[in-house]
Amino acid sequence: MPILHNNKGIAFAVSIALVLLLSITAIVFLVSAYNSVTINESLARRARAITRAEAGINYAFWKIRINEDDSGDPMSDYFPGTCTLTPPITIPTGWSIQVSVEDNGLDPKTVKSTVNYQKSTVF
Repeated sequence: MPILHNNKGIAFAVSIALVLLLSITAIVFLVSAYNSVTINESLARRARAITRAEAGINYAFWKIRINEDDSGDPMSDYFPGTCTLTPPITIPTGWSIQVSVEDNGLDPKTVKSTVNYQKSTVF
């Protein structure tokens, strides 16, 4: 009497396991790619913000050197105290830059440059 082997159940289970494994691998790859794009975008925005803040500081140094504020008045009229400058640089929509020069009657003066920018966007 011959013994019959039926392997259809094993093949079905192996194919389901393989499809599940490939699906999990694809999901991990897509999540990793999304996170990489988000991180790189954040790093690029931060680098642009730092560059603009440094431009604001250089602008303030230049204004101190020529000794006038944005309206053409001598900066010495503001010290001791704080003078706020608006550098003539282009910034993207939703960004802002503020540069201030502070002096408490002592040298050296303190120059602060602050850039506000959108930290993330929705895809």
